[in-house]
Amino acid sequence: MAENSCELNGNGEKVKLENAAKHLLWQPRNDGTPKQEPLWHLQVSVLKDQEGRGDAPSRRFAFKSMHHLTHAANQLESAFSDTFELRKCGVETPDAQGGRVNDGRSENITIEFDTKTAKKGWSEFLTSLRDLEDEWEREAQHEGLSVL
Repeated sequence: MAENSCELNGNGEKVKLENAAKHLLWQPRNDGTPKQEPLWHLQVSVLKDQEGRGDAPSRRFAFKSMHHLTHAANQLESAFSDTFELRKCGVETPDAQGGRVNDGRSENITIEFDTKTAKKGWSEFLTSLRDLEDEWEREAQHEGLSVL
């Protein structure tokens, strides 16, 4: 077999590849730099009265570890699960929202706010949510991360 050709599986036909070594989709880095730790993400969405109207746009937060992500998700759950319905899709429940694909490093939580049944008003709810988000932002800044 020639240097710039390969045998295809199935029919055995040989294909000539011009400059095969230069056209790689991914080239591993061998420069000795340490690999950066992958980030974990939390996306928080609010569905007000069954409509995503932009009243509270989705926010995405980055965390250094699954422990930090799980802590933030637990904070959301303890703050809002008694009052509102939460839908989760992510690390613990990969297909909770209709089989959405998840890379295993993110948690997507949707809080369903219904004005007819809510025990708190909309502005009080937003204040509680922003307090949690501010805490996560402070933690992220402390660790050198940012809100996405």
